[in-house]
Amino acid sequence: MQSGTRATTLDEKLIPVFLHEDPWNLLRLYHVYRFTLAGALLVSLVLDYSNVKLGNHDPNLFVWLTGAYLLVAVVSNLASYFQWPDLPVQTVSFVILDIAILLGLLYSSGGISAGFGILLLIPVLIPHLGNPGHVSLLLATVTGILLVAMQIWLQSKGESDSGGVMHSGLIALFILLISLASNRWIRKASAVASLAQRRGVDLANLSQLNQSILDKLESGIVVVEGSGAIRHMNESAWDMLGQPGNWRSKPLQQFAPELDHHLQHWLHTICPRIASFDVRHQNTTEMRARFSQLGNQSRRATMINLEDTTEQREKLQSAKLASLGQLTASIAHEIRNPLGAISHAAQLMGESQNFDKADLRLLQIIQSNARRMNLTIESVLNLSRKKTPNRERLALKLWLHEFRKDFLLQNKLRDDQMNLFIEPADTVIEFDPAHLHQIIWNLCSNAYKYAHDNPKYLQLDIHGGNPTHTRDIMLNVMDNGRGMTEAQRQRLFEPFFTTSTQGTGLGLFMSRELCLTNGATLDYVALASGGSCFRLVFAHHR
Repeated sequence: MQSGTRATTLDEKLIPVFLHEDPWNLLRLYHVYRFTLAGALLVSLVLDYSNVKLGNHDPNLFVWLTGAYLLVAVVSNLASYFQWPDLPVQTVSFVILDIAILLGLLYSSGGISAGFGILLLIPVLIPHLGNPGHVSLLLATVTGILLVAMQIWLQSKGESDSGGVMHSGLIALFILLISLASNRWIRKASAVASLAQRRGVDLANLSQLNQSILDKLESGIVVVEGSGAIRHMNESAWDMLGQPGNWRSKPLQQFAPELDHHLQHWLHTICPRIASFDVRHQNTTEMRARFSQLGNQSRRATMINLEDTTEQREKLQSAKLASLGQLTASIAHEIRNPLGAISHAAQLMGESQNFDKADLRLLQIIQSNARRMNLTIESVLNLSRKKTPNRERLALKLWLHEFRKDFLLQNKLRDDQMNLFIEPADTVIEFDPAHLHQIIWNLCSNAYKYAHDNPKYLQLDIHGGNPTHTRDIMLNVMDNGRGMTEAQRQRLFEPFFTTSTQGTGLGLFMSRELCLTNGATLDYVALASGGSCFRLVFAHHR
């Protein structure tokens, strides 16, 4: 019952279907046809048409009707251009005029024997496209009846042969049958087009919804075609990849070579299985990339899900420091008391007059190592206490300029021994100022102590800024010293590793831990020209 009601509703509210988006275009095309036909009739008047039966029955009527048809063609073109009156009114009214004029032209040319009676089919079909229904069928029926009636009239006056009525009847029947078939076809086509239009709207809405969901996701989504070109990228991925401009249909390798390297590896060795990789974009932003296949093998595309691991790394670092704080507090309590007793006893023994120089030397060794052990405990405790950084927005160039003056002054270095270059100059970071001072001071102090035997040969360069196609900020602290061996680089950030007998081996370890606490990273980069480079990559701030 419901389906029947639905069918009736569709039948009553059927929307006409046009091959063009603008329904006026088809009517304008018919006006061009009318204008061409009127021009052809006009040419037939100018030329000698004694061999053809055009206007031979009533030449004056033929001339007047040809002029009227040309006038109708001009008026109809103007009416469609200004779109007045409405489309249905123009369609029906001008078609009725066409049928009347064509019937008159047939009459003036002696009836159906003139040979252009089939032209009545075209104006009869035009209303079906604008208003399929009983009006169009009625118009086709009336046209057929008038055509047969006109032929009977001519035959009764002896101005037409006996076969003309049969010929006109066949043409009338043909027009009616074509009209019926067109009516049914256009109705079905209209229903299909209406359904397709609704489905198209639904698909467009669904596509817009999907696009909105993708754009609102915190994780990045990148769709890469089989050729390696980027098809789609949501806002999160665009931000993670450094906000590249004009990225559509450009190769992924152009903006993210590290990510593209993992993509090619996945395509050639793992695909179609889903796989994840840790990627360091432009040697700065750390992210996890998850690759999955879209489409079939012949038209394959890849969806890359990008997840920023900075927040996850900070949570792990906080948990690690919390555990370290509990451990170091317990160790400090268990070691400091006996260590203090040992140091105090050695100090009292040193005040005695009964020891020779060798014994006093042994007491000095005890006190020196006790102080060193106490310094190590203090360093570890200081690290564990700084669990929550007090981040501030810092103008990096201005802050480093003040640091440079302070470091040069305290270490008595020349002004040209430390260069500073930050591009862009207005680069801003979020970092705990005390932590940043401790990290940069430690890196520069290590260069001062270990790069050269004589500090006057030291050359320090601090370069920083925002590299191309990345959102993160990089800072390089470089020296012109002897550099590191491969074995030293492997253990460089391990706790208690040192190449000096006077150090605790916790400086670089603490610097890296402080960087991680502030959402940054610290790594060593070997320089081809020699020397050392320590690279800080600051966390992206929003």
